Amino acid sequence: MTKEIKNKKVCFYDEDGNEIMHIDFKTDDCIWFFESDKKLTITRDMELHGLLSDFMSQEYSFQESLLQSSKNDSSLVWYSDCYYDPEDEWSVDSVSCLHIEKDGENFDIWCTKELDKKFTRPNKTYGVCFSPCGNGIYTRNNKTGMTLQTEFITMIYQPLMFRAKQYTKK
Repeated sequence: MTKEIKNKKVCFYDEDGNEIMHIDFKTDDCIWFFESDKKLTITRDMELHGLLSDFMSQEYSFQESLLQSSKNDSSLVWYSDCYYDPEDEWSVDSVSCLHIEKDGENFDIWCTKELDKKFTRPNKTYGVCFSPCGNGIYTRNNKTGMTLQTEFITMIYQPLMFRAKQYTKK
């Protein structure tokens, strides 16, 4: 997997040069966008591994919700911070869900939507939103008091951007 920075967008590509995911800011939300439902394995030799390891070592509390996010020592299930109508099954089933699971020394990452169980979408893409500064669903790091959304940005997105700037500085 290779990484490229395009303005404020962190893009990741497979060995054939196809984009597999990117992290970007749209307005005031950080969005992790996936081009497919394929499981991605992040190994120790990848830049993202150390960042995910730090992020996944945090302990969070979550607000009870129709779409219940959760985290334990080895996995995270995160439903996108986005609007949905809880009275509309189609709306609820359209919300992207991020899965991160520790598998030995690696991390597996993939996305799902309940909608995918109901019919076949030709292009399975997923946008997983993180609304920082308390603007999304209530989450709380049990030790730092910060939100999961803010810490995703400070622990994953910003280091990826900062490291890129370090290497391109003249």
